[in-house]
Amino acid sequence: MREFWSKMGNKVMNYSAWAIDNHPGKSIGTALGFIVGLLMVTLGFWQTLVIILFSAVGFIVGKRQDDHNDISTWLERIFNR
Repeated sequence: MREFWSKMGNKVMNYSAWAIDNHPGKSIGTALGFIVGLLMVTLGFWQTLVIILFSAVGFIVGKRQDDHNDISTWLERIFNR
């Protein structure tokens, strides 16, 4: 039985790698849709929305850090309009 699950795991990993290489947008979209759906069912709409909001803010801050942009000047520009 252990060999069966090992082979199944390898097949799933190979298929996942192929799908991500050949169809990255569909693969990422499907995975994100599945995760958001699970969060909606388990946590509810508003809590899921808060998680998505914080994730988006974290992504933006992390991207600015990766691009070596100063976050404080960006925040000042946004709040001093």
